Amino acid sequence: RRRRVPPRRAPRQVHPVENSKPQSDGITGTYRVDVDIPADDWANITKFYDVLIFNTGHWWGPDKFPKETPLVFYRGGKPIEPPLGIFDGLKVVLKSMSSYIEREVPSTTMKLWRTQSPRHFDGGEWDHNGSCLSKRLLEEHELDSWFDPRFGGVNKEARLVNSVIEEALVGTDIQLLNLTYMSEFRADAHPAIWLGKKDAVAVWGQDCMHWCLPGVPDTWVDILAARILHYFKQGEG
Repeated sequence: RRRRVPPRRAPRQVHPVENSKPQSDGITGTYRVDVDIPADDWANITKFYDVLIFNTGHWWGPDKFPKETPLVFYRGGKPIEPPLGIFDGLKVVLKSMSSYIEREVPSTTMKLWRTQSPRHFDGGEWDHNGSCLSKRLLEEHELDSWFDPRFGGVNKEARLVNSVIEEALVGTDIQLLNLTYMSEFRADAHPAIWLGKKDAVAVWGQDCMHWCLPGVPDTWVDILAARILHYFKQGEG
C-alpha cells in the first residue's frame, strides 16, 4: 500500500505529501515532493555510520502516480515552474540528494547507492494477471525479449530509473551497487504463487518484487560484504 503522510508533517524529499482536494483538468489529488528538504530518517544520521547505503526505485513510475494524482515538485516552498514530469523530477531530487550527501557526509564514510530489484512478469504486469512461474535460468537471448524496453519488455521502468541514478552520481564519491542486471538472470528465484493461496495470481496478480527463494539475495549480501571489506582494507593501506 502507498504510504500516506499526514498533512501536518513537514514535507520530505522522497516521502510525498498527499493533497486530496479535487482540482481542475481531471486531477483528483497531488503528491508534493520538496526537492530541497532531505528526509529526517537519513539526513540526521549522516555523520554516525561508517557505511551508508541509499536506494530508490519502485515508486518512481507513471503507474504509481498517474496523471490524475501526479507528483508536484517544490523548491524553496514553491512549485517548480514549468511543472516537471516524474523522471525529470527524479533527476532534480537525485541531484539534490547527491549534493547533500557530498556536502554533509564525511569523506571517510563509504557511500553506496543500490539499484533496485528487477521484476519478472509474463503475460501482464503484477496487477494484470502477470506471473513469473519460470523454474529455470533465462538464456541470454531471452533477457532481451523479457526486459529490453525496445521490445516492450518488463522492467523498463527500473532501467530508466537506474540510468537517472547513474547520471546523478557522476562526479561524486558515491559508489553504484548495480544489482539489477545480474538479478534478471534468475526469474526462477521467486515463489510460484505469492501468499501461497489458490488462484492468487488470477485474483491479485503476482508480487515479483520480493525474492522469497535463496540465491539472489544471498549473492547481494556477499557482493556488499566484499565491497565493504575491500573499501576499508584500501583505507588501511
